[in-house]
Amino acid sequence: MKDEQTTCTPCEQNFEDNINELVDQVEDYTRKDRMRKEREVEEAFASDKEPKR
Repeated sequence: MKDEQTTCTPCEQNFEDNINELVDQVEDYTRKDRMRKEREVEEAFASDKEPKR
């Protein structure tokens, strides 16, 4: 049964997991840096926003 609360596909989840892993590997990242990068990824996948150029 599909979870109606999320729209994430397995591919999107794998991509997000890979991004999280890459961000974790970056040295000297602060919590603030991590949160900023997470917001960038979330905005990139936001379906209700128009792409920024």
